[in-house]
Amino acid sequence: MAGHQPTRSATVDNPELQDTQFSAGTAVASNYGATADVDASELAASKPTTGSARVLAPDLLRGLLMALMSLDHAAIFMGAWRHGTPKESESDSTVFVEWNHTVAYISRTLTHLCAPGFFFLMGMGTVYFARSRTNLGWSTWQMSRHFVVRGIALALVNEVMSLTFFARRGFWIVNIVLLGLAIDYVLSGLLCLAVNASESFLARMIVPKSQQAQQDASATTPLLSSSSSNNTRRQAQPHAPSAANSSSSSSSHKSRAQTISFWIHNLLLLALTGVTIFWNVWLSPHHGQCVASGGQAASAVSVESQLLSGFWPSSEPQVHTSLLLLLLLPRPEHSSRGAWFDFWFYPVQTSTVMSGFPPLAWLSFCILGILYARVVLARRFPPATLVTANLAVAVLLSALFVATRLAHFGNLSEGCLRMPEQLAHPNANQYLVSVKSFFFITKYPPSPSFFFFTLACNFYLLALFGMLSAGTASRLPGLLNFGGSALFFYVVHMYLYTALSIPVKRLFAHPLPSRDQPPGGNDWESSTGTGISPAFWLTWLLGLAILSPVCGAYARFKATKPSDSLWRFF
Repeated sequence: MAGHQPTRSATVDNPELQDTQFSAGTAVASNYGATADVDASELAASKPTTGSARVLAPDLLRGLLMALMSLDHAAIFMGAWRHGTPKESESDSTVFVEWNHTVAYISRTLTHLCAPGFFFLMGMGTVYFARSRTNLGWSTWQMSRHFVVRGIALALVNEVMSLTFFARRGFWIVNIVLLGLAIDYVLSGLLCLAVNASESFLARMIVPKSQQAQQDASATTPLLSSSSSNNTRRQAQPHAPSAANSSSSSSSHKSRAQTISFWIHNLLLLALTGVTIFWNVWLSPHHGQCVASGGQAASAVSVESQLLSGFWPSSEPQVHTSLLLLLLLPRPEHSSRGAWFDFWFYPVQTSTVMSGFPPLAWLSFCILGILYARVVLARRFPPATLVTANLAVAVLLSALFVATRLAHFGNLSEGCLRMPEQLAHPNANQYLVSVKSFFFITKYPPSPSFFFFTLACNFYLLALFGMLSAGTASRLPGLLNFGGSALFFYVVHMYLYTALSIPVKRLFAHPLPSRDQPPGGNDWESSTGTGISPAFWLTWLLGLAILSPVCGAYARFKATKPSDSLWRFF
């Protein structure tokens, strides 16, 4: 497949923040569906660790998420539809009175999968990275330093983009999404290393005292940090340590200690995932409840326009307005805990700080990614087993999402839906009176229902992509190119669609029907745009057609660089 997919850098690569490379040695290559091989020249150039195959399912998922994200952004840049499932916002404890039109609603719901998928895959990547670098002999300090340096690099990319678009706006801190990813990448990486160290310590404590004198170094090494030389043995007995010079009884004790410690830490990670998503409800100023009167509802409709009042010199914004609309996300009220606390848990808008992705509000997705990767890499699972497991997780998450609708827990929009259908059925469950109501989820910050729904969809997609052969995967237009250079894609697509929107809007912009116009006549969204015309869809596809070979070329360039090169961060 090397000749057909030259963009695949099939080494045990550095995991990107949004561009996490899920490479694995041949011993674990079949752990995740189809794999792709690369030629020897690429392997030599990129200084691989072990093996020459990389798993494709996470790359395909990431590639699809990038394409969906570009649809969401292109719609903003070209004025195709308002940015949300309702017309007001998608924020905590906000009253909603009008749905967006159906095409916009479906598009926005699909693009909800993107940010959760990016954070989840990023958490996975820290585990793949720690395993591969441990096999190379890296110390915990070296890996910690890498996580921090990489986080700083992504924050600098975010700063450069912010300066490009906000040089005159006076913001000191702009958190589009990259800054949130950078912070959570560092936190996830350090958490991954801490879990590995704690796992080893607990295993030593579990081994009976009479056996400790006989244990060798591998006896209490975390399961995911075993050297590649032990892979063959672990295929037959994945949780057994290498104990060639120990008695069978000692080996059994050590293996049992490793296994117990491994699963105790997995349960702790699962509990931490639950805590870090539900604290978005616990810390909400109104605990996700709406008690607004009709007058307050009208105020909520215009909350976004208030954020932007005074920014633009005229009522017809320039092309950068579309980007600002993307970045200036609605937020709940300030908490009583201060601005510093709010930055970590809430979307924030002040004269100097603009943050739509509070790092600790999104950390749960990363932690689940860490847990998932630990389980996947613990032993060599057949592809069919992984597909079945992904489907099972997706069904479980789907059931939890349905439970949030029926039992009224895990939502940040209780009593907030005041659409015509809710007004017509005032005593009914607000989520059950229409399809749009059922699938409405709060993103700013993410609610547990948002967590369950979006990750269920991501796991369904992982299962689907896990069933594909390498040949089939290579024929999916652009996905492997996008997934292999996702951070590069992100940076380039923002500028590309901004540039493409200029001639397209000049040629095809027209007054939008009332369904697409901003409520209240605010001046931060233009009342003209392409709408859902063929010009919009063709321009979006044109952008993807341009991005695919560009991302492929960058991936080939990146593959020629050593594994610790800064170029691999992109």
